Amino acid sequence: MQNTHIQTAIQKVSNSFPSLFSREDVIKLLMDLSADMQDEGPKPKIDLDTLITTFRQVLSEKDWDDVVDKDDIELSMGYDNRVEVECVTINEDFLIGEVVDALEAVYNALDEEAN
Repeated sequence: MQNTHIQTAIQKVSNSFPSLFSREDVIKLLMDLSADMQDEGPKPKIDLDTLITTFRQVLSEKDWDDVVDKDDIELSMGYDNRVEVECVTINEDFLIGEVVDALEAVYNALDEEAN
């Protein structure tokens, strides 16, 4: 069964006036395109729960010790001599790199599962 959009385009070309390309050339091109589209199998649908679960699992296995710059934490003395954290520096490059690595691992795992 051909794609309805391609079938409509073939019908319009059949009814149109001559142009630089012959009607037969355009129809053949559209038919080939339709055949190529039919040869592609449907892409597997990714289950959102599986995606989230796998992503969380991969993130939980990461070593997050280097996310916080422990040499650049500002502390202060608060009420009742409590030590309060004023500022913590986050190593954004490390955090982004780890998350991207985790996403790649999830993608690879789901790709293997689909094949």
